Amino acid sequence: MSDFPGFQSGVGPFLRGELGMQDSEEFKRLVCADCEFFTPGEDEELECGCYHILVRLLEKRAVTLEQIADALG
Repeated sequence: MSDFPGFQSGVGPFLRGELGMQDSEEFKRLVCADCEFFTPGEDEELECGCYHILVRLLEKRAVTLEQIADALG
């Protein structure tokens, strides 16, 4: 069982190419799903530093969603 069930249950559409990082609200729901400070449906204007680090790593292709899903699964 994963320590990140929200991420694991939502990553499928991203890995299948149905959703991409350009869909920022869906991506934020995926990445922040297991964060105790994230409340889906609320207007979340401020992202934490971890979110920004992860987005930068993905943009620079230093890590992929597949690698993250494998490591957390």
